[in-house]
Amino acid sequence: MLKSAIEVLTFKRMLSPVLLQVLFWSGVGGVLYGTYVLFTLGHWAWPLPLIFGTLAVRVLFERAILAFRTYDELCAIRAELGRARDIE
Repeated sequence: MLKSAIEVLTFKRMLSPVLLQVLFWSGVGGVLYGTYVLFTLGHWAWPLPLIFGTLAVRVLFERAILAFRTYDELCAIRAELGRARDIE
């Protein structure tokens, strides 16, 4: 537990990917709540935010998380290159 806290405080482990997941589910909850409000008001367009709102939230957060996934892959490549140099 202490090692994990030290990794977070020294920026070796990032909080943003976890925070983005929390915000994503909050966004989906907001879309579902908005859809529910439209449905209870009897508005004809209530299926539209259910489909397109959820899709838009997903695409938005996928684009945001892509930077962190790219960083993770680059770190893995760097570690693999370091192991390859040690073998030679």
